Amino acid sequence: KKFPPDLECAICFSQFNNVFNTPKVLQCKHTFCLECLARMNVKSTQPDTVQCPLCRAYTPLPDLGLPKLANDSTVLSYLPAAMQHVYSIRFNRNKGKLQVKRVPSSAPALTQTVSQTLDVGNPAGLEGQQTRDGGRERSLLMTILRTPLCKAFIMSMVAILIVILTIVIIIYRK
Repeated sequence: KKFPPDLECAICFSQFNNVFNTPKVLQCKHTFCLECLARMNVKSTQPDTVQCPLCRAYTPLPDLGLPKLANDSTVLSYLPAAMQHVYSIRFNRNKGKLQVKRVPSSAPALTQTVSQTLDVGNPAGLEGQQTRDGGRERSLLMTILRTPLCKAFIMSMVAILIVILTIVIIIYRK
């Protein structure tokens, strides 16, 4: 007896659908939703591949990007008929956004109200950096303070300076 496939993503546990949670199958045959794969790809230092979170195998991305990975037709076949037509999605890795290209006029009224874009995070290495559209730049001090040893050293030096300053003030007052 053949059992139906899981109808939810193994990463986020969202039910698969035909928009941002489209079931995408990797070369290793594991299936995840497009949103989770986009979130993983945005954080990855290898933008042309996606690594399976289960078996760690790499899947090269198609020329037209992440949304063009193969849909898991078996999973789609278990969804309601209205959800078996997959929307055309665009992935802008540099902005960390998934975007519906167009909602077909034949789509049910419920899906006509679906969000047109989804923010999946900042690309790897861009968190906190200056962006031309008004983002903030991570200062050298903030970068240093993220390293525990540097943070401990700076805190120790500040404490020593406070003690020395206190001693100097006490001696100077006498």
